[in-house]
Amino acid sequence: MNKNIKNIKNNIKAISSETLNGQNYSRNDFARSILNYPAMMVPSVQEPIIEKLAEALNDKVSLIDPFMGASNTLVTGMKYGMDVFGQDINPLSILLSQVKTSFYLSEELIDAERRITSSINSDIFETIEISFINIDKWFTRNTQIELSKIHRAIRREKSLKIRKFFWVALAETIRLTSNDRTSTFKMHMRPIEEINSRQISALKTFSSVSQKNIKNIGDYISVLIQKGYIKNGKYIKNADVVWGDTNSGIKTRKTFNLLVTSPPYGDNQTTVTYGQFSYLPLQWIPFEDIDKTIELDYLKTTQEIDSKSLGGQIKTNIKEIEDNVFEKSKTLKEFIIQFNYEERKKAEKVTRFIYELNNSIDKMLLRMRKDSFLAWTIGNRNVNKHIVRNDLILNELFESKGIELFTGLERDILSKRMPGRNNFSNMMSKEKILIYKKTN
Repeated sequence: MNKNIKNIKNNIKAISSETLNGQNYSRNDFARSILNYPAMMVPSVQEPIIEKLAEALNDKVSLIDPFMGASNTLVTGMKYGMDVFGQDINPLSILLSQVKTSFYLSEELIDAERRITSSINSDIFETIEISFINIDKWFTRNTQIELSKIHRAIRREKSLKIRKFFWVALAETIRLTSNDRTSTFKMHMRPIEEINSRQISALKTFSSVSQKNIKNIGDYISVLIQKGYIKNGKYIKNADVVWGDTNSGIKTRKTFNLLVTSPPYGDNQTTVTYGQFSYLPLQWIPFEDIDKTIELDYLKTTQEIDSKSLGGQIKTNIKEIEDNVFEKSKTLKEFIIQFNYEERKKAEKVTRFIYELNNSIDKMLLRMRKDSFLAWTIGNRNVNKHIVRNDLILNELFESKGIELFTGLERDILSKRMPGRNNFSNMMSKEKILIYKKTN
């Protein structure tokens, strides 16, 4: 490394609170506004951390985000000309990330939007293209007809890359025009009176979203071109996005020297239900247009994705899980054993999540090089009216693997979109950014 440890720490500690709190970010930055994905990491918060760690690594960075979500980590890394790799279990994350890490000419998107609009306007059919249980609960008849016209028009596009772009626009349209409340990521139907009084048009919404996305992806691509990171119509480094369950392994043989991530919490009552958020959009997007290697029947139930995410699976032998993870984290053990039987049952998902997170960390470390950095954004939450100290637990998990905390930061959450209604836990107000260094 070209800087000593003290200087690296000082540079990280010098990042201003305004930057860490996201007070200076733009919602258009890094195509951030393309699909309002749950609990997205703020690019302006990540950028200075990635920048400082890249300097410590002599700017030769290969970055991984094993829980990439909206892929803001990847597009931030691309802004600095890094090799980037992202993985996620949610197919909607895969589609969104494929689009945000691809090169598009604004002209080709504008032309495609005109073709799709023309196709929609000439479509006189009222056939509903999609069928699933309770479709009439989640969409009015007229919205189903309009979404079907959009669906047919996108499918007529010959280019898979173009189809992917407009499937993302359709996904956002579905979120905005369905009968599902948008104030929470769990699926809750709007009141009938509200549904009947809403004045919405899926066609107009899709047109508006498409044009907004074209502008935002164009602005981002312009930044990459100006920096010299686009040559011959493609990004000059590697930008890989794969479907995968990180609890089972990292789906690449490549190795990395920088990991930047925030762990998902699956179907834990205290946090975000990414799968429920994605369920309705994924009904309308063809499986084969996302990734044919997906090994998950993600439309089986509304909770299928969440149940396969960290902490979401029901394992019968909780005692075995507790014995394993309590040995690594005394903080988790003290948190759990304070409860009576009923409270402890409610807190089981916390233990299951930490158990699977610990297993996932083992999988990640196999792909991390010597002297690599691992930056984690994590928050503490309330369960049973007690704080789960996820920051201390994460430190203990890494310590059990011979990896100590390098440095840490704290930020106020001013703009991160989290669940708006949650009777089980209080809202998070702060996050910790914990940076570890793997020395072997």
